[in-house]
Amino acid sequence: MLYHKRPELTRMSMWHMAKAIKIFNEAGHKAQGIVVGCGSCEPKQREYAEKLGLEHLNKKNEPLESKFSFTFINALLKETDYICWIGSNNIHSDEYWGKCIKTLEGPREVTFGSNKFCVMNADRGVEGTCVFQTRSERHLCSSGQFYLNYSLSQAVNFRSIYHPGQKFNFDGKINDAFANKWGNSVIKLINSEPNDCFDIKDSTNIHSYESYMKRSPATYPKYKDRSELVEEYEEFKLLDLGYFSLRTDKIVEPGADLSELERI
Repeated sequence: MLYHKRPELTRMSMWHMAKAIKIFNEAGHKAQGIVVGCGSCEPKQREYAEKLGLEHLNKKNEPLESKFSFTFINALLKETDYICWIGSNNIHSDEYWGKCIKTLEGPREVTFGSNKFCVMNADRGVEGTCVFQTRSERHLCSSGQFYLNYSLSQAVNFRSIYHPGQKFNFDGKINDAFANKWGNSVIKLINSEPNDCFDIKDSTNIHSYESYMKRSPATYPKYKDRSELVEEYEEFKLLDLGYFSLRTDKIVEPGADLSELERI
């Protein structure tokens, strides 16, 4: 995970990452977490990540293409079978992680993931959500996408894959490299449900909440109201209760009885 600003959403995604690591480890797939950001610029975020048991690597946000290359290179050095990307404003359903675990138990895949994500607003007062689906068979949701370590080493040169000043489509460049080398068929879709991935927007996103919602429902179908999703996902409930605020370093264990928690 790379992070920069958006402190509460970042903490939510870090917390979710730690939860996902526990799920994979309990399923017999050894997992570890790396987060990359400017520890001197955002020391509380570094401390929070380490408190969750995540490894924190220091890298300034600019140039962004250098930060992305740095992250993948350091992940490759862990010599794991796969690398999974999680965005700093994303979470995934337990059902999606279950599909990923099932896929890991089968033949090795170059890359796999989902092609849908739900867009919602970080603001508690904004109820509308919608569902985005990638337009090309060679593209998946970047968050929750798994990359076979060997395939990355064979197909991608992280010293040159990104161009100077690049600001987005970092995942697309990797998928293009895979497809150009082995064809679109190596990019495997394992599930396609709105709750495979949640993309939580605040005012800082390059692709804003409004840019999606103005095209809903004609292009992007409506999904459940935000308040309904808050009742289903503990990450959203903790976000709204203030437990990812910089004002507190209290970490609530996954599965805790949230009805007993007060708003911070």
